Amino acid sequence: MINKTLSHSHKLGRSLLRLIAVAFVIMLVAVPVLANDSASSAALSSKKPTIVLVHGAWADASGWDRVIALLHLTGYNTVAPTLDLNSIDGDVATVRATLDSIPGKKILVAHSYGGVVISNAAYGRSDVLGLVYSAAFLPDAGDSVVSLGTGFVQSEAFNHLIFTGAPFASPAYIDPAYFPQYFAQDLSPRVAAKLNAAQRPINAPILFTPSGPVAWHTLPSWYAVSGSDLIIDPAEQRWMASRAHATTITLYGASHIGGIVQHPIEFTLLIELAARVTAR
Repeated sequence: MINKTLSHSHKLGRSLLRLIAVAFVIMLVAVPVLANDSASSAALSSKKPTIVLVHGAWADASGWDRVIALLHLTGYNTVAPTLDLNSIDGDVATVRATLDSIPGKKILVAHSYGGVVISNAAYGRSDVLGLVYSAAFLPDAGDSVVSLGTGFVQSEAFNHLIFTGAPFASPAYIDPAYFPQYFAQDLSPRVAAKLNAAQRPINAPILFTPSGPVAWHTLPSWYAVSGSDLIIDPAEQRWMASRAHATTITLYGASHIGGIVQHPIEFTLLIELAARVTAR
């Protein structure tokens, strides 16, 4: 696969320049794949896969709002199921039921813990064309969220979890006083506060639950590393993406959620690249 690393500015005034730069790089990757079949391009455009977006821990589907708006502008249908965050098996069942309800082909997209879910949910399915990850866990069979972090920097956010019952045996959320600092440090206070208010706890035993069989061994994958992530070490993200042979970009300066909220243009272009390449 091809690795591309892109550098991006925080300044909103330079967002257009960012878009042009990323679009140019994606064009360089996509054109060789599509150039040999230009006659089929028009036909493919009328058969775009549905984009299924899966949120992660301490979040809900509203985190995808900006990405969804951009996908709709370019003619993609989207579905963003809500996970109950109680067990991996339960969340995988939710996503599989969503896939079953949608005719045609799909691209699965995930943020954070959602990466575990889509990696499992797509296993053995012929209707899923590819997997796209943003600052997400990308396990192999037998890996857990905790085991994937071995040897990498551990997030200080875990020192600020509030459990609804027994520690590490019950649902937990990040102390709202610390959520912006660790989860969304590159966002405006207003946007971070909105995401903080939407925070949903994840059942802590999920963090130690081994993954089942995963789909990335047989499906192509794409990965956007959040370069300033304080939840999942960016080095861990790069290692997981490399192990899965994912086409990878890096969004420098992006927080854990910033890859899809602060950089929706770049991430949407990555999704569209995945859709175009796999549609052949």
